[in-house]
Amino acid sequence: MDEPVKTSFWERLFHLDARLSARLALRARFLRYLATFFAHTGDAAVWLAGAGTLFFLADAAFWRELALRIITAMTAGGVASTALKWTFRRQRPPGPSAGLYFHLDRHALPSGHATRVACIMVVLSPLLPGWWASAILGLWAALVSLSRVALQIHYLLDILVGMALGALVGLAVIRVL
Repeated sequence: MDEPVKTSFWERLFHLDARLSARLALRARFLRYLATFFAHTGDAAVWLAGAGTLFFLADAAFWRELALRIITAMTAGGVASTALKWTFRRQRPPGPSAGLYFHLDRHALPSGHATRVACIMVVLSPLLPGWWASAILGLWAALVSLSRVALQIHYLLDILVGMALGALVGLAVIRVL
């Protein structure tokens, strides 16, 4: 008699994650365009270029501090997420948007975008004028992160781990700065 194949906790978790993530995939062209727009608002190059320009061109100390926080958070978050990606080596989901990402960064866990936007959210929230501004920033971070799953570039677990990592890195950056 054949014995049933036993699967590990991680195999079951990754299988469930893949099924849930597939349900969030967008098929409609307009929604995919919208998700692509949100996904790219979390690109490292955009934030680093903007923060670098702000740091060198701003006269006021507030804007230079803001830029320094962004640059520090982005760098620390990038190093942390890349180290974990090479530790876990989880492959990206197969999907129409994954082609470019397979060439640039084939590993998925944690999501670098989710890590970055969580870092940005945590380091900028104390500088914002009110709770509503932090709420808008949090909504943006959630949209960037979920767009990565909707475009089939990441699994849901990748963005959850990325957001948690980004929040921790952001808190560490606040303590250092």
